[in-house]
Amino acid sequence: MAYPFGPSQKRDSSVDAVLQCKHKDTSLAQALHDTSMQSQYDAACKRLLSEKIVLAWILKECVPEYREETIDDIMNKYIEGTPEVSSVPVQGSRIQGGNTEDTDLHEGTIRYDIFFRALLPKGKGRLLLLINVEAQNKENPQYPLVSRMVYHLARQTSSQHGVEFTNDHYGDLQKVYSIWICMNAPKRRANSMNVYEMTEKQVAGHVKLKKPDYDLMTGIVLWLGDPASKEYKGIFKMLHTLLSNKVEEPKKRQVLEEEYDIQMSEKMEKEVSAMCNLSQGILEQGMEKQRLIDKRKMEKQRLIDKRKMEKQRLIDKQKMEKQRIQDEKKTQRQNIKRMKKLLAAGIDKTTIASVFDCSVAELEALSKK
Repeated sequence: MAYPFGPSQKRDSSVDAVLQCKHKDTSLAQALHDTSMQSQYDAACKRLLSEKIVLAWILKECVPEYREETIDDIMNKYIEGTPEVSSVPVQGSRIQGGNTEDTDLHEGTIRYDIFFRALLPKGKGRLLLLINVEAQNKENPQYPLVSRMVYHLARQTSSQHGVEFTNDHYGDLQKVYSIWICMNAPKRRANSMNVYEMTEKQVAGHVKLKKPDYDLMTGIVLWLGDPASKEYKGIFKMLHTLLSNKVEEPKKRQVLEEEYDIQMSEKMEKEVSAMCNLSQGILEQGMEKQRLIDKRKMEKQRLIDKRKMEKQRLIDKQKMEKQRIQDEKKTQRQNIKRMKKLLAAGIDKTTIASVFDCSVAELEALSKK
């Protein structure tokens, strides 16, 4: 293990370096704890979203194939089995039944947040839909969210080979949906929904193909937030109420039961309670983290101010010394003028020397300047 400062290295005494050493262990421990709390909160959100009645509302409000269906029918007739939570991979293995995992040799295993299959109502297209729902606490600045959504759609489609169809029977491909829910959207995006789908554009001629043959991938992004907006209603209000860490548990229950007829099961109540407790813990951690940041800033500012004061004191001392020297030279010049006047008046050198508190030799030397 290398020493932090080698024999030819000079220790970094900057304020940031000093504080970094002082707070490194505490910051690492805090970051690990924060990550654990946030992961538990995210997991609780996904489990709540995977409730069939919640998914039924999402399908009814966002997926046109179910717009005319009742919530009860969507729950009990169309959504197949139990939706899988963080268990189906995005890359690699084929999606079949409850398998939610997809593995990539280079990227490792990336799992869909929620994956499920839903039968289509009669006359609404092919046999079923493969649906992926993703919950995003915030958008990742490292890549466009919609690009990741397109990747998920492509994987959901290609993973059907050998499961939904074999060989070159591409007509048996089932339509896929990827629905992304952004919980803490910027105010300018809050209560918005965008749909991304494949469309036909006739560039030359008038050929028109059947839409069900190419309309096989649809991506949807919902941005939640801003309860004060006039658009805060319907699916936006329902999901925000369910997932927001700013809505208290009694209020969640009231809104969901009275406005959306979502009766809280024992499982849902447990998840909501856990999520509220975790959100409070995350809030308190955030406050503690901010307190530590503020303390660090204050300590940094104190050291900066101290150095400024020391520097100013040195500057003031140098100014005073310079002024003292200037004053001494000025007094000396004035005394020399007086000495010369007294000598010119014929005053005895011994008398003049006693007046200016110097020796006769010093007087003679000064009078020559």
